[in-house]
Amino acid sequence: DDIRIEYKSYLHINISPLLHRISKSIETKGWVDIEADYYSMLVECKGNKDELERLNKDFAIIQKLLIKYLSETQEKQIDESILCDSIKSAMLSPFSKEEIAVSSGDKWWNFIENRLKLKGAELRRMLAPYVDKQQMRTISTKISDFIKINNDSIIVHRKEPTKWPDYFLVPDLIMLLNFNYTKTADLYVPKNEKFIVNHIHGELSNPAGVIFGYGDESDDEYKTIVKQNDNEYLSYIKTSRYLEDDKYRQLLSFINSDAYQVCIMGHSCGLSDKTMLNTLFEHENCVSIKPYYYVNDQGKNNYLDMVQNISRNFTNPMLMRDRVVNKTLCSPMPQQG
Repeated sequence: DDIRIEYKSYLHINISPLLHRISKSIETKGWVDIEADYYSMLVECKGNKDELERLNKDFAIIQKLLIKYLSETQEKQIDESILCDSIKSAMLSPFSKEEIAVSSGDKWWNFIENRLKLKGAELRRMLAPYVDKQQMRTISTKISDFIKINNDSIIVHRKEPTKWPDYFLVPDLIMLLNFNYTKTADLYVPKNEKFIVNHIHGELSNPAGVIFGYGDESDDEYKTIVKQNDNEYLSYIKTSRYLEDDKYRQLLSFINSDAYQVCIMGHSCGLSDKTMLNTLFEHENCVSIKPYYYVNDQGKNNYLDMVQNISRNFTNPMLMRDRVVNKTLCSPMPQQG
């Protein structure tokens, strides 16, 4: 005990304010949103150039260490052995009428009517990314027969059949919007024109292109930061960094092309990505937002937390309640094993 007391009396650690804030967040919340903590401190730095420079220097160090850690993890641990078949199945799953927003009913029926117009070769091209060659003949024949039987009654009367064939409702195109910098997302989708992996925040193979920071332009404090007329305040604001390549433009092209459903796996939907998420969630082509929630060892799930986070990315609460899929139709995040 005497030795321990003497050791403490001489020990002095000059920890950075940012690291102190992060450590405190971990203690009080059990988790930490580094980007949100950085933004809070950025707001506090207004008018103090020295504090701003130190904050950005500390944040740059954290980013460098994160990239180093993730790069080592990717090299040693991220390969096909980590794939979870149930996650892949969920990613490639068909649409469900019950998940579509009430206000998007017309878009749903446009989708159905376009599918009913498919002929043999078009049908096979639509199915090709989802089935192997052995399945193709059987499935395409079944769907062709279904179309012949139901075509007229559905187009004229919009009557819901007893059961839509699952492969009839698979997406025309899937974009996997990856936020976590690693190549994990690339392992989950087939390599063809029907599936796009968009590393919206950059990849570890190009550390200079990694986007790490905060992205909520709607916050009142952000407006005051912009008025500082000092680009140092905007060094780690995501909006400007999106213009350094064409990934954000690819995302905009995708969501403007047709109706789409957003499936959320592993993203907290926190405010550090609010500008982008608001664009995705409130776009006129968004017909549904389906969160996959986590269940802990005690059986408690975070569906409500996710929905509350999602709601903060909306400006229209009524639209949010229509588009977010209710819990009875959602599923826990698939787990390996």
